This record gives sequence, C-alpha cells and structure tokens, in this order.
Amino acid sequence: MGSSVRKRTDGSETIPRPSRPQQILLFALLINATGSGLYVASAPVYLTREAGLSDYQAGLGFTIGSGIALALMAHFGYICDRVGAKRTYILSCLFYAVGMVAFANIHGMLEFTLVATATGITSGTSSVARPALVRQMSEGNLRWFGLRNRVVNNFGMGLGAIGAIAALKVDNRFAFQVIYLANAASFVICAAIVMLAVKAASAMVVARPVSRKWVAIRDRQFIRGTVLNGIIALQYPLLTFAMPLWAINTIGAPPWVSSGYVLLNTACIVVIQSRLSRGIKSLLSAGKAMRRSGLIFTVNVILVGMAPLLPSAVAAVILVLSVIVHSVGESLHAAASQEVYYGMATNESQAEYAGVFWIGQGLALTIGPTLLAFTCLGMGTPGWLLLAAVFLLTGILSPRILMAGAGRPVEADESGNSAGEPAADTSVTTKAKTLFDTAPEGINP
Repeated sequence: MGSSVRKRTDGSETIPRPSRPQQILLFALLINATGSGLYVASAPVYLTREAGLSDYQAGLGFTIGSGIALALMAHFGYICDRVGAKRTYILSCLFYAVGMVAFANIHGMLEFTLVATATGITSGTSSVARPALVRQMSEGNLRWFGLRNRVVNNFGMGLGAIGAIAALKVDNRFAFQVIYLANAASFVICAAIVMLAVKAASAMVVARPVSRKWVAIRDRQFIRGTVLNGIIALQYPLLTFAMPLWAINTIGAPPWVSSGYVLLNTACIVVIQSRLSRGIKSLLSAGKAMRRSGLIFTVNVILVGMAPLLPSAVAAVILVLSVIVHSVGESLHAAASQEVYYGMATNESQAEYAGVFWIGQGLALTIGPTLLAFTCLGMGTPGWLLLAAVFLLTGILSPRILMAGAGRPVEADESGNSAGEPAADTSVTTKAKTLFDTAPEGINP
C-alpha cells in the first residue's frame, strides 16, 4: 500500500498523502510526544522544587544516567539491526513506562541517578529504532515522511506542555506525579499502536541479516557530521533546562514558565518547520542550514544572557522573543541533522548509524545540563557569552565540515536510485525509492 499524492494548486509538484499504516504510526508518535511534552516541560522544576535537588545535582544526575546509555548506543544499533526495530522499540517503550513511574516517586540524588540511568538506556534504545521504522514506512518519500514525523512530534510536545502548565500552576508533588504517570501510560499506548502500524505495513517491513559490525564508527565522514550535530544540539538543553531556570532565578518568572517556553517553541516549529525545511535536500544545503542555525543561536544566547541587565518588564519580553528566535534555529538544525543522518547511513546498518549519530546529540543532552549549569547559570552573563562563541564558531565551520562528505559513494537500492540523491519522478521530499523495503522491522519515545 503506497502513499497517494495530490498536486499543489499551481500544479508544479505533488505532495504525498499518508497511507493507512503511516497514519497509524503518526498517531502513535503523537501520543508518545504528548506524554514526553508533559515530562520535558516540567522535569527541571519538579527536580529542584519537589525532589529536593539543586540545579547542579539535577544536571549531574542527567549527565551520569545518560552517559552510561551513550556508551552503549552503537551496541543498541547493531542489536536493533539484528533483531528488528519493532521489537526493540516496543520493549523500550514498556521499560520506559516503568521508569516514568519511578521518576514520579524520586526523593533524592541517588534515586534520581538510578532512574535517569534506566530511562536513559531505554530512551537510547528506542532512539536507534525509530529512524529505521520511519525509513521503512516512508514508501519512497523519506524527506516528506521524516518532516511529517517532526511536525507531529512537535505538535504533541506542545499538547504535553499545556498539561504541564496546569501541574506547575498547582505546584505540588501530587500534580507532578499525575503527569508522569500519564507519560508512562502514553508509552504503553504508543507501543500497542505501533504494533498495528507495522502489521498493516507487513508487506514492506521485512527483517534483513546484518553481516558487518561497527560500519558507522569506521565512517570518518559520518563521524565528522555527528560531532558537528552534537555541538549544535546543545540548543536542546538550552531551551528545556537553562533558559527556564535562568528566567525563574534571575528575573523572578513563575515556575510554569518552563512549560510556557516549550509550548511557545513547539507552536512556532509546527508553523515554520515545513517552510524552512523545503530546500534542505543535500549535504551542501544541510551545511548552509547548520551555519544559519549556529548564527541564530549565537544571537539568541546573547539576548538571553543580557536580559537580567535590563528592567524586569523588558527582560521578560526579551526572554519570550528569544524562544521565538530559538525556534527558527531549531527548525533549521532539525532539518539539517536529518539530512546528515539519512544522507550518509547505509542500507544494511541503518540502526547502527542511528546509534552512532545519537551519541553526538546524546552527548549534548547528557553533558549539556551540567555544562549549562556551571557556565550559564553559574557564571551568569559571561557564561552565556561563552556559549554564544561556541555556536558562532561551529556555525561558521559547518558547511566546510559537511561538504567533506559530499563526494562519498552512495548505495543504490534495487531500483537503481542512489541513497544520496532524490528520485527523478518527484520534486518534493523523495529521497529515492526507500532503501529499506527489506530492512528490519520497527520505530523512539
């Protein structure tokens, strides 16, 4: 069953319509993202106000737990390629649900570190399976389906942020426990729906043996792109960890600002993501998009760092505007990073490539809270300016780094289309007929 298409009003190009399996999968991801939005938008405040942790302890706990998971990411990818991403994903969802129940009952640093480690491992495992499923179920329209996946994810995160605002307004432990138990339930429901999606697409989701190991780690061009993406990915804990705590601690913003930032961010991305992603269809365009995102984050970080030096009312407006600016940079970065992964990963070792790619971004999520706690939150404005310099330098170097891999050989699928070039039969988001019609089964929380 393939995606149907419809013409734009000017007749210049066709736009795929999601098939039934794709619709089921996107619905599962929407439920998953809504639960994750509840967690992401409230976790920093919950840990520092209800679980008895300081900013530094919260950041350190995330770092320890995620660091252990990152050390195993390449192994997760290889295993996923061998046993099938569907099974890997479903099990990780169920274990993650258990972890969220435990997260709702944290009372100290030791408990938090143990829970962060368990959830980090399960989240990392699902992170290598999800791209494999998206690729398999793209039905020849990989860029389009990847973009649709991101839009649905951000919309769900926004819905979750709305629920988190309610808990933050109530501001007691029971309210936080309710939303984390809801998050746990979302993972269980998502796993069940994913089984329906893959079953509906069973004709094209077939297991494939893997003969080689550590292919992605030996791919130097891919590693360079992974490192580059990992540095820019510091923007994620910047929005969800440093910016809300900075607003609360320096200008006296209310606790629910954490959810408000996530809600505004996701709303902006849902509106602008498609438009900003249209022209990013090669490593060259990905490098240019990464450069623009680095420059945008540079400006944004300077705005945030200077806010406390301004009158409170002006600072509050600046911090709201900074979320909008951040959203533009995040949209460009997300589209560019997808092109780096999908443009370089091979047919045979797709989940292993996802695992290695996630190490770069995962390191940012792992060390990011601790790094930002010591620099931005600890040093104040000088720390924010230091972070701005990192984004500026990385953005400037991005095109040259990614173009080093532009001449890499590409793997052709059975129809003769190459992995790195769009198919000739459509001018929209087609990345050649999907390479993964014969790849392992599967999908990430």
